[in-house]
Amino acid sequence: MRKGEVCKDMLASNALLMLMALGGLVGEVLGDVGTGFLSMAFVTGLACIGAAYAVAATGTGAIASTTEKPELFARALIFVGLAEGIAIYGLIVALLIWINLPSLAA
Repeated sequence: MRKGEVCKDMLASNALLMLMALGGLVGEVLGDVGTGFLSMAFVTGLACIGAAYAVAATGTGAIASTTEKPELFARALIFVGLAEGIAIYGLIVALLIWINLPSLAA
């Protein structure tokens, strides 16, 4: 492993531990509703980050292939659209969590 990869792994593991601790704290303070809202925020945010990364990767490949063969534009556009579907799936999961949350009035 290179030095940069080790730093990324350490940063990711520390972030995961912090999220676990934050989730437990929110669960104690706010109860099920707060944990549900926190999970909705995480699932939407992480899905959008993943979609942005996928669109960046497929978009650069699409532009590169279109410059060499312009007839591949439609196929390249399909892959960019599929990458944006990741964010839509995250939004759907957040809506499913929201539907199953207990009522705030109860």
